[in-house]
Amino acid sequence: MSAARSQRALSIDLALVGRPNAGKSSLYNAITGGDAKVGNFPGITVDVLEAAAPLPGGGQAHFFDLPGVYSLGDDVDADSDEGQARACIDRLEARGGAFAIAQVVDATQLVLGLRLTREILARGWPTLVLITQRDVLEKSGARVDTAFLERELGVPVLAVSARDKDVRARVLEAVTAIAERNFPRAAARTFEPRELADRATKRVSLRPAKERTARADAVLLHPVLGPIIFVLVMTALFSAVFLVADPASNALDVILGRLSSRITGVLGAHWWTSLVCDGVLGGAGTVLAFLPQIVVLTLALEIIDASGYLARGAFLVDRVLRLAGLGGKSFVPLLTAHACAVPAIASTRIVRDPKQRLRTLLVIPLMTCSARIPTYGLLIAAFFRHRSALFQAAIFVCLYSAGILAGFFASLVIGKTTERRGARTLPLVLEMPAYRVPQARVVARMAWRSCIRFLREVGTVIVLASVALWVLMKIPSPGQPNDPQHSVAASIGHALEPVTKPLGFDWRIDVGLIGSFGARELMVSTLGVTYGVEQDAKDNPAPLADRIGSDPAYSVATGLALMAFFVLACQCMSTVAALRRETKGWKVPVFVLAYTYAAAYVAALVVYQVARAVG
Repeated sequence: MSAARSQRALSIDLALVGRPNAGKSSLYNAITGGDAKVGNFPGITVDVLEAAAPLPGGGQAHFFDLPGVYSLGDDVDADSDEGQARACIDRLEARGGAFAIAQVVDATQLVLGLRLTREILARGWPTLVLITQRDVLEKSGARVDTAFLERELGVPVLAVSARDKDVRARVLEAVTAIAERNFPRAAARTFEPRELADRATKRVSLRPAKERTARADAVLLHPVLGPIIFVLVMTALFSAVFLVADPASNALDVILGRLSSRITGVLGAHWWTSLVCDGVLGGAGTVLAFLPQIVVLTLALEIIDASGYLARGAFLVDRVLRLAGLGGKSFVPLLTAHACAVPAIASTRIVRDPKQRLRTLLVIPLMTCSARIPTYGLLIAAFFRHRSALFQAAIFVCLYSAGILAGFFASLVIGKTTERRGARTLPLVLEMPAYRVPQARVVARMAWRSCIRFLREVGTVIVLASVALWVLMKIPSPGQPNDPQHSVAASIGHALEPVTKPLGFDWRIDVGLIGSFGARELMVSTLGVTYGVEQDAKDNPAPLADRIGSDPAYSVATGLALMAFFVLACQCMSTVAALRRETKGWKVPVFVLAYTYAAAYVAALVVYQVARAVG
């Protein structure tokens, strides 16, 4: 290295470019220590992520994890994930600084990757080719001759795996070599991707792996057996939330109740004791008891995602979704919405068809996100506490299914009323990923992140909201006696009762509905604070579900009506903000709020009145 070069710290921008599901995000995490979402499904990355990594000789490399691109020449929607990837490359090149492309190529899809390599080399960008899934290819009895590819392409080529301990050092060393050569521009090469891939791949036997995949897909993608297996798998997934996590949630609920009673007994009946027991433990603590359910759901979804079965699910439901004007690509955002609607809204960028993307955005709020779990769990435990865990799990599955069916019919109605007849939608084009054994470390990390995110919400928003509600429950309305029934919070709830009484709701539920617009979990914490203030925890340390279930003001019909309301209503300020950000206007968010609340009110009214009539 020259003296001038050694004195001047190197700095280079590298765009991680590749086809969807090539392994870009896994490499990005391994090299930069980032925590980008990874999965065995095309289109996981929909935003541009940036992180820096120090180069061995000094200086930094700034890595940009881009959404997957199939080509650099085809016309794409600028708002789509592929459009954003291309825009990022243009911005990096326009900066005028050191810039290079790090193309990530799946070794098991070498022909497809080399087609994109040819386009990249034609642009003359400094390029580093990173061959991933090397371990998968080697297990199949083949390997890629990187030295041969390097000679033929005229750019550095590395075979790497995100699981390798030295992957970070090897990639950064190659980047440093490019930087020290003053970022030489690549020369365009004329080659036929299939011919080059055949010459570069040294085969021993790929037949066994292909045969195993074919045998598995023959069953899992069977036109009759496939959908049945898929429904059974998803039912088992959601049932696990109750069958596995419910005992742990009940145990936490009992511990929190006893802790509250203990604190009251030791400190005595003071306002600060009520603040801790009724405000914090009664609110945030009650929501915290549902943490095991969140973790179990996250683990199950991550395992299905990492195994490669998620992509098969997209193909299985594509025909059904098309009946509602959606498509298989909409399956990923809709499934992601079962964890949280905010990232799901961003992930609609993978839907190439603008009409399908708009419909997907409009129905995402109907999917049962994890924030609804505490409310569903509380209501099921309260009104069906004497039923078996299997029965409770069945109700839970029905609630999830109701959200999916609601989205299906909402998309159908929206299409019938807003789109022209005869409008055609784009066909589903999706590469099938290979089946893989989920990495326990990766799955555990995703569950841990979900857990931390939930705890952060409980420790900030929900605690503050619970304390604020406790204050409003303690302050009487002007001219009213000093008791919870005549507090400021109660007055707000009573003002809404004429509208919500036909649904079986009272002022306590109304206050909860207002609060839960900020965060759906606040429905549980609000009821926890309300019952804590109204009933001394020392005298009634029973879990919140038992206290609600034994309250004569409520019936099973009330619980069913509230569940119906929560299935349909867009009770989430963050979702509204995400829709506003993604559509760059208020038209879509306002429409979503209007139709979901109208549908929620009607559904809750019908459910309550029918349930009362049936008895």
